[in-house]
Amino acid sequence: MKLADYIAAEKITQSEFAARVGAAQQTVNQWCTGNRLPRAPQMKKIFSITSGAVSPNDFYEAAP
Repeated sequence: MKLADYIAAEKITQSEFAARVGAAQQTVNQWCTGNRLPRAPQMKKIFSITSGAVSPNDFYEAAP
């Protein structure tokens, strides 16, 4: 599941998710839009916070 989809499904704001993961809202926005990838420690935290719904692989586009 993409991070933006998770945030929408949980009915939370990017700011709320940012507070949970310990990042700035602007950073979460960049993760959601694909303009920036979380670093490994952040990916682990995202995976944990989302109970595995958002995995590191979800940040990468599948090759056509």
